[in-house]
Amino acid sequence: MKIKQLALAIFSASVAGSALAGGFSLSEQSVSAMGTANAGRASNAQDASVVFNNPAAMHQLKQAQFTQAVAFIDAQTKIKNVTAPFGGTNDGDMVPHTFIPSGYFTSGDKGGWAWGLGVYGSFGLKTNYESTFAGRHLGDKSSVKVTTIQPAFSYRINDKVSVGFGPTINRVDALLTKNVSSVPDISPAPGAQPGTLLGTSSLEGDDYGYGYNLGIHSVLDENTSVGVVYRSKVKYKIDDGTLTTTGTGAPIGPGGAIVGGAGTYTAKTGLSTPESVELALTHKLNAKSTIHAGAAWTRWSRLKELSIQTSNPLVGTTVETFNWKDSVGYSVGITHQHCEKIELRAGLAYDNSPVAPADRGVRLPSADRRIASIGAGYKLSPSQTIDASYTYVDEETAEVRTPAYSADFHNRASVYGLQFTQKF
Repeated sequence: MKIKQLALAIFSASVAGSALAGGFSLSEQSVSAMGTANAGRASNAQDASVVFNNPAAMHQLKQAQFTQAVAFIDAQTKIKNVTAPFGGTNDGDMVPHTFIPSGYFTSGDKGGWAWGLGVYGSFGLKTNYESTFAGRHLGDKSSVKVTTIQPAFSYRINDKVSVGFGPTINRVDALLTKNVSSVPDISPAPGAQPGTLLGTSSLEGDDYGYGYNLGIHSVLDENTSVGVVYRSKVKYKIDDGTLTTTGTGAPIGPGGAIVGGAGTYTAKTGLSTPESVELALTHKLNAKSTIHAGAAWTRWSRLKELSIQTSNPLVGTTVETFNWKDSVGYSVGITHQHCEKIELRAGLAYDNSPVAPADRGVRLPSADRRIASIGAGYKLSPSQTIDASYTYVDEETAEVRTPAYSADFHNRASVYGLQFTQKF
């Protein structure tokens, strides 16, 4: 397995959007916002998760409060129309059940300014195919996790406009494996004879990256508010990656040079997750009902190519070329105050994938997505609230076409969220 797959998996995990939107990204940072498919989350300050949603709106919360949330992802995949020269199974049970926690604290309004702190999962990818998967030589197990710590500050400029800022500290951890036991090498380098790949390979890497979030929140009138959030790119420099392989390797160079045999090699690469802009609108229709809308743009077109260095002298430095495009997601939602204690929520969203079909592989067999959500908030007391949400994600068919494996993937997911907020 080449080191370039570490960078590919990290980028695959970093596509911004709604729950599992546009790739295997995370937007389960706020269960109350998930109830409206994240529509209006940058314009509507509901609880302490506003630290992530839009730090500029923190002063809208008059009391100090703590919010703890957890989301549970249950994903299913159907694999059809398979062409697999080397045989194998295609069960589709590739995404393990996953819990995503988050936690926030806000100070409440301090005379026009406020501060807060959030800890949440910002990006993540986790796939684990069965050991006999027909495409195991292209990808077996992928685990990429980005955890973010974000302090935040907001300041009210006047009665209409407030601004917010939050630096982010991000840690990425990646583990990728590939099972190439008894799989013929059908794509050697020019001049080489096809060989046989034997054994397994495992690649690990981690790094810290630093960025920031900027927010603007404006109260247009007593019924309408808007919010804009800019999330910066984050640079990662993975210079201590480890590539471990077992088995005899395969002749892939002229004369049958053995590359990738049993051994441990160092690997280095540098990469950046792209910046994004989110716009949101919240409008109160009447005393009980409020509508929300949102749109998010992510600059994936900055991802052109990636240079990867390995200590294996027969591989040296390689360059991986990508052909990704900017992605845009849209969402609409509604909240209804059923009674003093219960608020009901619902939302719809659509996200397009930034991954061009030619770049799609078994580690990210993802396409454009349609999302529907419902949720509710219940006041246990004047100072305690519990929120719950359910999100259904349905993807368009994702075609994976490679010389060694082709199939049609249809992905679906159910995301369950539960959240508790305590005011002080």
